[in-house]
Amino acid sequence: MEIQQMRAFLMVASELHFGRAAQKLFTTQPALSRTIKGLEQSLGERLFERSTRSTTLTAAGRALVGPGRSFLDAHDRATESVAQAASGAVGTINLGFAGASSHLMVSRLLRSIVEGHPGIQVNLFSSNFARVGLEKLFDGEFDLALGRWAAIPAGIETKTLALEYIVLAVAESHPLAQQGTVRFADVAHERFIMLPDHPGAVLRDRLFELSRMVGTTPDVRQIAPDTWTVLALVSENLGVTLTLSTVRDSTWFPGVVFLELEDAIGTADLSLAWRSPVSNPAVSVAVDVAAVAFPLVVPKKTDAQNA
Repeated sequence: MEIQQMRAFLMVASELHFGRAAQKLFTTQPALSRTIKGLEQSLGERLFERSTRSTTLTAAGRALVGPGRSFLDAHDRATESVAQAASGAVGTINLGFAGASSHLMVSRLLRSIVEGHPGIQVNLFSSNFARVGLEKLFDGEFDLALGRWAAIPAGIETKTLALEYIVLAVAESHPLAQQGTVRFADVAHERFIMLPDHPGAVLRDRLFELSRMVGTTPDVRQIAPDTWTVLALVSENLGVTLTLSTVRDSTWFPGVVFLELEDAIGTADLSLAWRSPVSNPAVSVAVDVAAVAFPLVVPKKTDAQNA
């Protein structure tokens, strides 16, 4: 049983006239008759009684009308679903992100996708470090990853969503807590609390680069597994830490004060990454959405730093 045969059958069953049915199907009457005959042969039953005056449905024909309509409806739904999946209108994306600084960006991206493309389901996965996100991109566990990487390997494409700068987090009881802006030399000999070391770790790289500039070696006294733990330790005045402006802007942690670094080095790029070539059309849609939702803006420092 073919789709073309079923469409022809239902048209004739509706019109009960081969000539009119042929016109509506934009075919000839002989061609339509051959199509119906082929359907009857495949089913082993006559579907129509024809005379020079009229065309009527047989019992078998009447029984086929309901299932035939369901058959066509299912075919049309399947065809539409395939077309939507191929265009990226529907689909599933696994998105990985790292760190407290990414939460608001993830929310904004998700809202933009959901509002414009409700047929796309986004599954969210939080990993502690950007390197993990990159590995899971390669493994196919993630379709998209949000993070900061010093180097991007072959086979991965990225789009920068935001430019961030480095800030210093200290306990509110720290002697410099009321300064607003400090130079790195003011804190170079402090105890530092940092995230674990891994290739391309932006904050750790900046810490050692700033230390070299002032002729010191950083005293990394404590390693913490995630940003929330780092801030908790800072709040107890166990050390200070370098973090990102987005962490300052998107989190509140009691007992922690964020200070501008007058000599912070450049910006840190928060990027969206995906495998190339793209095999999931919904990923292409999400990347296009991100390009509109995140027009790149160079971050402005606070009034305290500009003073």
